[in-house]
Amino acid sequence: MSRVLFIQNGEGEHAGLFARVLGDLGVTLEVIHAWQGEPVPTAPNGWAGIIIGGGSMSAYEQQEYPFLTAEEVLIEAARAKERPVFGICLGAQLMASTLGGKVFANAEKEIGLYEVRFTPEAERDPLWQGQTAPLRPVHWHKDTFTLPPGATRLASSERTENQLFRIDEKLYGVQFHLEIDGPTLVEMVETDHGSLERNGVDPQAFLREAAAVLPDTEPVARAIFTRWTEMLS
Repeated sequence: MSRVLFIQNGEGEHAGLFARVLGDLGVTLEVIHAWQGEPVPTAPNGWAGIIIGGGSMSAYEQQEYPFLTAEEVLIEAARAKERPVFGICLGAQLMASTLGGKVFANAEKEIGLYEVRFTPEAERDPLWQGQTAPLRPVHWHKDTFTLPPGATRLASSERTENQLFRIDEKLYGVQFHLEIDGPTLVEMVETDHGSLERNGVDPQAFLREAAAVLPDTEPVARAIFTRWTEMLS
């Protein structure tokens, strides 16, 4: 049975739908709660793949959050061993930074359900081909990044040029949140209710819009997570 490691970087930023898909496929998901001080391994060890989750901190705040440095080391080690890595939001930013890109504050925060459009390269990508119709997943980020050398851009949104990239054959950085389905979003909104309001987002309107949109996103998410699982060895 394959084992996958999920690095959780915040209380509400769990693997959500991704975890359920892995469980349905018989894959064991082992979670390290990095934000709680659990040590992050610096090598993939016996894990067949690595998922780096989101978090409220920035990828460049290693001094305040030392576990981010360990995650970057882990990403490099997984790449060297050709293990699949799936970086979500902060995880994508850490991947970009680790592999030679630059992370910085976006011109405006992107919190809500915004359309993502895929590049022609996405239709030729082994993970995304056939799943490249415009999509409205959850977004919840303040930073963005430049692509690392050798990376291929696979999707953009109006506010964020680099929403999705692949580097090598098995490393994917995903700025948006495919893992967030309705129940996961409800939990996150309850946790960060005040933060949303400070950023001009009406929590209840956010949830109402998500209830209408996310049922169309979930089949795509399940397809992508299933294909990613097929990359595990």
